[in-house]
Amino acid sequence: MYSVFEVQREMAAYVALTSLMGTIEQLQLLQSNLDLLDTHVQSLNLLYEKVDSLHELLDHFDDEQTKNLHAKVRHIANEAEDEVESQMKVVMEEQHDRLHQKEALESLFEILQRGIENVDSLKEELIKHSDNNTSQAGNSSLGDSSSPRLHASTLENDMVGYNIEQENMLSQLTSGSPELEVISVTGMGGIGKSTFAKKLFSHPSILSFFDIRGWITVSENYSYRNMLLGLLKDANIGKEEDLDKKSDSDLAVCLKQSLMGRRYLIVVDDIWSKNAWDEIRLCLPDDGKRSRVLLTTRDVEVAQYASSPKDPFRMHLLDQEDSWNLFYQKAFVEKDFAIEFEDVGKEVAKNCNGLPLTIAVVAKVLSGKRTLEEWRKVAESVSSLADVDAYQQCSGVLALSYNHLPSYLKGCFLYFGLFPKASEISMEKLIRLWIAEELLKVKGMEGLEEVAASHLNYLIDKSLVIVSERSMDGKIMTCIIHDLVHDFCLKEADSQNLLYIVNTDIDGPLWVIPEGCRWVSQQSWGFLSQRRFPDLAYSKLRSFSVNHKTLIVDVERCHFKLLRVLDLEKINIFNFPIAIQDLVLLRYLALCISRCGQFPISKLLNLQTLIVLSPRIFRKKAYRSLPDGIWKLSQLRHLDCWSMYLDSPQTVSENEVKNLVLENIQTVSELIPSCCTKEIFEAINKVKKLEIAGTTEEFHSETGWETNLKYLIELGALNVTVPTDFVSDRLPCLINPSPGSFPPNIKKLTFSGTCIPWNCMNIFSKLPNLEVLELKDDAFSGDEWEITEMGFPKLKCLLLEDLYLRYWTASDDYFQCLERVCIRECRLLQEIPEGFADSVTLQLIELHKCCHPLVTFAKQIQENHEELGNNMLKVYVIGSNEV
Repeated sequence: MYSVFEVQREMAAYVALTSLMGTIEQLQLLQSNLDLLDTHVQSLNLLYEKVDSLHELLDHFDDEQTKNLHAKVRHIANEAEDEVESQMKVVMEEQHDRLHQKEALESLFEILQRGIENVDSLKEELIKHSDNNTSQAGNSSLGDSSSPRLHASTLENDMVGYNIEQENMLSQLTSGSPELEVISVTGMGGIGKSTFAKKLFSHPSILSFFDIRGWITVSENYSYRNMLLGLLKDANIGKEEDLDKKSDSDLAVCLKQSLMGRRYLIVVDDIWSKNAWDEIRLCLPDDGKRSRVLLTTRDVEVAQYASSPKDPFRMHLLDQEDSWNLFYQKAFVEKDFAIEFEDVGKEVAKNCNGLPLTIAVVAKVLSGKRTLEEWRKVAESVSSLADVDAYQQCSGVLALSYNHLPSYLKGCFLYFGLFPKASEISMEKLIRLWIAEELLKVKGMEGLEEVAASHLNYLIDKSLVIVSERSMDGKIMTCIIHDLVHDFCLKEADSQNLLYIVNTDIDGPLWVIPEGCRWVSQQSWGFLSQRRFPDLAYSKLRSFSVNHKTLIVDVERCHFKLLRVLDLEKINIFNFPIAIQDLVLLRYLALCISRCGQFPISKLLNLQTLIVLSPRIFRKKAYRSLPDGIWKLSQLRHLDCWSMYLDSPQTVSENEVKNLVLENIQTVSELIPSCCTKEIFEAINKVKKLEIAGTTEEFHSETGWETNLKYLIELGALNVTVPTDFVSDRLPCLINPSPGSFPPNIKKLTFSGTCIPWNCMNIFSKLPNLEVLELKDDAFSGDEWEITEMGFPKLKCLLLEDLYLRYWTASDDYFQCLERVCIRECRLLQEIPEGFADSVTLQLIELHKCCHPLVTFAKQIQENHEELGNNMLKVYVIGSNEV
């Protein structure tokens, strides 16, 4: 490959230094818990400053002059971190033995001093190696080290060209034969097949024409069961816990029956084999309803096989005009560049040979460059790849984009390789993992999530990450990366010995982790048996995750002494593994446990995220009781535990009061009503997002808990829910809200299954900062919602889902800021407030499976807007209900 695209090897050194700085910070934060002396604190502060200085020095040196030292930097940083964390573990284990703890602290001091000496030696060697760069090393304004600004991406569904093809395809999908038809789209990777399919899938004419739309991404290593479950979810058929119990053949029958008699569109994205199509095809009924399947694949034979006798639609490379349009859209929009840059840009677009992924990635690299000289250098690099095949060119361009990322983002980008190919990745989970892995160079604990979100948005803006799903208010919920980008992440992370992917189909049962590897991810089905774990007992592994439903025979053998991340939420475990309590360096722990009872986590003082899920078939069992010691986990930021029971924090002494408050807590999920006490809310009073969940009996037995919400002074999002598992037990009115009981800072409010009387809505309408209101599954009881007074001063998004609502009236436009209304399966509702016709802010009305009179009424409001010259309002109809 061309040397200009050789991936810079310094990234592993940056990851090692950033991780070491995070470890030092953890020790600083725990100094009172570990009884550290002033000499320890001073040594920690000095070591942090010196590592930070080395980090900046490395960032501003010419890589060609120092590349041989990067491996040494990484080795010394990793070695120092291993020693510090190993000794930190010893100190934590010897807390109750004063003599041994004193010896452990003395050893820790020696390790810190040795680390300081090694870093000083490295700095001297770097400076000696390149005296010309010494002056730059201390200049923090040089380079590209500032954090990217936080902003939302609007790039997830860009499509240039194909206007005529899109119209033809829409016609094929919505007209023609009443029989089931399969339309195949084929082309090479990166040419835009999925983007083309997504644009069709979300087109208004498609939304209104089909009763059911389903999307499955098959990929090379597909799961037949997951495909069936995904389509059943899209069809809104059956409860998840019931479907989990069914065999694959029963799921296939259930899917076929649910689609029978309904007009459906199924997108089968990125399918690789004829066998996979044969399995899917058997589940799709052909009953003369003009249903359609839109299939994308790189394999022409698969495309021809699926759509026979019709020929597949072959995606073509963009011509020069469309290539330039796409490049301009990515590089120049909202950027102030001189006209000379366009000449360089046109040459770059031409040399990308019409491949959309390549054009988008290069354009985003250049959009961050401000000098003509920088543009010309990139143009020369792209020109050198103009004559190689498309796959090599795309790989080279991805390497170019990667090389131009700020150093602090490269580890975050490669971390995507831990997730299976073509999987949708939760933004919340990704950010929490980045934080736990110490991939963010941030001093202190405040603002970590915001910095991580800005990093993700930067990668999205560079067209390396694609937004997959957004919430009602536009926030990113899930994201995905292209297959070719995933291949690059795996290859690069493997070359730097950062990541090892366990594939039992290839490696067999005796896989061995490479020495020094930091991250391990299992992405295929298999048994993690006893015979494997002894090899891992003294591993330097920091992250172990299972991203496929796998059976672990004996979790007690998971002895990774330096582990930070243990993600086993895809595995059903009967009891809490006792061995986990000895993994005192854990920061992220996710489990799925069947049995209720105590969770011994009091020793996990570094824990930031605790997730304890429950298989749905066990969800009606007893509470999951968290120990009193949880109040001493001062680093805890995210707590998610089904049917969670917490004891009130105990005040032992005046000096310990602050330790009994979770000062860094950000989110608490699935807290039961009996724990919504004044004492507990005061102990989590900095929580930003809270979910309260329980059965109807639990809510009825704990009346008045709403008045304690006022102690949550920083609460921004509240979700109160009775899960659908307990719908048969539901009784009227599970919440008795009173004026002033809900914190004024709430921006998002969600109710589900709570059966609140509609006349209580006036209380919520007075919340001064409420922007998103979601009402689901009989959240309010009664068939009439009458709005009689002004309220909702900042409400932008409103969701009504599965409500027994027949009349919704308002004599005026009482929603002064409303932008989006989404109504799902409110089958009795026939009209919405006429005041919407006068709204100057309303942009979108979405109707999912609603009755025809409501659809007609909404479209009449849209016509009224258009008659007044306002074309901003859109009405999307998805499915319909014959009423």
